[in-house]
Amino acid sequence: MSYTIEDLTTIDDAVFDALWDASFPRIESGTTMLWRKYDAKPLTSDEKKGIIKNIFTMALESGPDSKLYLCRKDGTPIRMFNASVFDGVAVCHYTLYGPDADGSRSWLYDGEVLRQTRDQLTSDFDVTGHTIHVATGSPMHTYYLSRGNEREHSVSETQGNDGISIITFTYTGE
Repeated sequence: MSYTIEDLTTIDDAVFDALWDASFPRIESGTTMLWRKYDAKPLTSDEKKGIIKNIFTMALESGPDSKLYLCRKDGTPIRMFNASVFDGVAVCHYTLYGPDADGSRSWLYDGEVLRQTRDQLTSDFDVTGHTIHVATGSPMHTYYLSRGNEREHSVSETQGNDGISIITFTYTGE
């Protein structure tokens, strides 16, 4: 099993669509994305998809301090996310998650994915950690808080009053 992370220069529509389709049921669960930030209710599935694709496109066009990444497991696209650097920390803004070739998302619990993400962000941005913004109390919130590995990073959380928690992974070594 091998993972790769690509720094994208364009968005492959078929890959984006597949990851969107795999992510949308969880996005629609109401605890992953706070669509109220976009002041357009109700949003259709296509409008939501367009918002995320536009955000990813802006990452491609924003210069060297903003990137769009595609992660693959054994060649299968499993994650697309955008990141930018702020005060020495990479901020991972939006992520689409998909299953591997076997239809599994167990890769989410493989420490190698986090290590490679750390290495990619450190190489691209020379950062000391990365943050993720998630809906407080959501399954993703619980997932990210459980990703501790003291040999590699520490995990901390700041809760905002807007229903968003900022989870920070500070790189500690290995």
